[in-house]
Amino acid sequence: MAKQKKEINEKEFKDFLNSLGLSFDKEHLESPIFKHLFEHINKLSKYCENPDNFYTMVFYPIKRTIELILRTKFNKSDEASHLYLDYSFLESNVSELCSQFYGLSCSVDKGRFLVKSYIKWKDTGIISKFNWKQEYTFHYPKSGTIKQWMNFIEGVSRLKYGYNREYLLALKELTEAHQKFIKKLKGGNKK
Repeated sequence: MAKQKKEINEKEFKDFLNSLGLSFDKEHLESPIFKHLFEHINKLSKYCENPDNFYTMVFYPIKRTIELILRTKFNKSDEASHLYLDYSFLESNVSELCSQFYGLSCSVDKGRFLVKSYIKWKDTGIISKFNWKQEYTFHYPKSGTIKQWMNFIEGVSRLKYGYNREYLLALKELTEAHQKFIKKLKGGNKK
């Protein structure tokens, strides 16, 4: 028996989202982007049956459109455009490592600073520096150099595409730097 495709109306869709407890607030439901996508969702429903088709026919064109807007309207490099879209993935990985190294306090601040610095580096070629003399330094990681952190973020970025070598090497290097930092804090360098 063949399944019949049912057209989804806007009210049913909103009710469905709310019933799942998704926190789509009114601002998002009323946004022009949501309304535009919703108008065209029935045309794309045939691609929502499996993840490969969904990615290729629905998600990728949206992603690519956003990348092109970043490049053409906001003059971001191709690499920076990709990184903007991967920001949450990169930031959560870096913040989690900071949390493991330094505890929860300010770990997200550190992660955000590092990922923004990485994107700036890839977009402009200018690598940030730690300025330990400024008033606020809570967003700086306490161990590892800026270059070691940039290598780690590069590794995380490549990990998303299945390349783990750079990630593992950078993680090892940062872990060793952090262990030296802890040893120094505990007075382990005294001879």
